Amino acid sequence: MRVRRSLSSISLVSLFLITSTAYGQVSVSKLSDEVTSDFKYLANNTVMDATDVATAPLHVTSPNSPIFSPKFYLVLAGAGVLWGGSYALDQTMRSQLRSMSNNDANLLQDVSYASVAASTALLYGWGLYANDPRAREDAITAGMGAGIASLFVLGIKPAFGRKRPYQSSSHTAFFAGGQSFVSGEVTPMFALAAGVSDYFDNQWYVAAPVYSLALLDGFGRMGHDAHWFSDVAGAALFGVGTTELLLWLHKRHEAEPSRWRIFSTSASSGPRIATQPSLGMGVAYSW
Repeated sequence: MRVRRSLSSISLVSLFLITSTAYGQVSVSKLSDEVTSDFKYLANNTVMDATDVATAPLHVTSPNSPIFSPKFYLVLAGAGVLWGGSYALDQTMRSQLRSMSNNDANLLQDVSYASVAASTALLYGWGLYANDPRAREDAITAGMGAGIASLFVLGIKPAFGRKRPYQSSSHTAFFAGGQSFVSGEVTPMFALAAGVSDYFDNQWYVAAPVYSLALLDGFGRMGHDAHWFSDVAGAALFGVGTTELLLWLHKRHEAEPSRWRIFSTSASSGPRIATQPSLGMGVAYSW
């Protein structure tokens, strides 16, 4: 499994380099400026994301809090219904997929890893070629979502302690020292897919294939009898939810130009930068 994750990372970097080379019309200096700007975007938002999450309890009762929005409860209800439906299908899905050969299960996972990673890399590469900051930002945010969600999964697994299907034939075996809920392999796939889908405003002709490719990983894991269907659904919800939260936070950060940042920004820095100066510190260099 570590080999597949490494291959996914390598393919992401390789595709980025290949795409950048193919679109050779982008000058080296321009490419350097855009990559530097993206690094600042990543660093600034990482700090602000951490601050937002840490201080969230202090703003629960504020007028702009999500808990006062009907949409918030609709989303929670929808997620609950989706996971509940997947839980009801656990045994049925297991009976259909557990007989899959190891080669077929591995193939599904490899296709999922490669295609979702390629989609994210190509989105970033397009952002460089077309000087489209939003494409690059969505790709970067998707990567952040995948990394952060994967870290949280390390704590979720022992907290729920669900046994894997090959360890127990009962899908109710929670808090039993297991590591099944949620799938650590599926979570980052859906986090990446969410970023790609968001760039295209979640249009069905992009959302349907990219999420289906992410789901192939879950079917592969079920083919190994390593996860229940509700483990996969939970991972999908968590991965998508993490990226969507970061996308929302990053858009809000753009509307707060006076907020402290590691790297200061200015109107001349590009389309993503607000017109008002912000507090922070910058590093100047020359080649």
